Amino acid sequence: MSGSARQTAPHEVPPGTRLVLYACLPASLGEIADHSLASTRRYVADASCEVAEAYVDRAAPFESRALCEGWHNALAAVEQGRAAGIVTPLLVMLGHLEEDRTNLAAWQARTGALITTPWAVVDAADPTLLRRTAA
Repeated sequence: MSGSARQTAPHEVPPGTRLVLYACLPASLGEIADHSLASTRRYVADASCEVAEAYVDRAAPFESRALCEGWHNALAAVEQGRAAGIVTPLLVMLGHLEEDRTNLAAWQARTGALITTPWAVVDAADPTLLRRTAA
């Protein structure tokens, strides 16, 4: 099994999908960090999806998510069928430590949950598209 979760590209998230918004933000940033939540909510709305629940942990970004109550609530929301997956401002917010990334990949494999961000990287089917946009 891979130690990395599969990030769902924005065009792969079906309209109407219910997602849990999860973020882990440093407490030191205060209200400034809330901008990332607003932009993620706009991303969900623009994709014709719905934020079913939202959880924000104020913690050091490089600590384990195992210590974060909101993270456990987000996972439970998906496991209990209240949402089809998780949307987060940045993928690193779901786990910086290798153990967290491995646990996330195993959880995703078990639940089939979507994981997406406003900045999901999408592989181009046609390599010439990359050359044209890079020019």
